[in-house]
Amino acid sequence: MNEIICPNCKTAFKIDEAGFADILKRVRDEEFNKDLKERERIFALDKENAVKLAEANITNTLQKDLAKKEAELAELKAKKDRELAEF
Repeated sequence: MNEIICPNCKTAFKIDEAGFADILKRVRDEEFNKDLKERERIFALDKENAVKLAEANITNTLQKDLAKKEAELAELKAKKDRELAEF
């Protein structure tokens, strides 16, 4: 027989091995589920942060490409204007 102290009322009582094993299993299952939910939350945050980072990288790349194309367009317009001025 094992003696357990109630965490709420602080009363000690004795239980047999089967009862003790059952209580221990419930405590372990509860802790496992708590840890599992915490890990799920962390993984969800990590995933969200990774998506945001990927979006930021894509936006940055597209903005650089757009600036490059705008510079090329301005250069071509200037070249065209010079050619038209020669005629």
